[in-house]
Amino acid sequence: MANERGRLPKARREELNEHLQRMLDRWFKNAYEDDNLFLTMARRPGLLDATWGFIRYMYGGGSSVEPELFELVRVKLAWNNRCVH
Repeated sequence: MANERGRLPKARREELNEHLQRMLDRWFKNAYEDDNLFLTMARRPGLLDATWGFIRYMYGGGSSVEPELFELVRVKLAWNNRCVH
């Protein structure tokens, strides 16, 4: 359920189970120090797992698209959609 501003609420860090806490630690270490996207998706662990696999594929060297190009596309899409995450 979205809040009054139309945004999905984030999960609370202190309520994350051990698995999600380890994932968040890796998120900070390997990706971003901003937890908005992670904690929003943590409310739906299945979505987070699917997205995590995609991120690992794109940024981990499995894709034929260079990570730098993928990052530019990601930022442009977020800008176009006025994404706050």
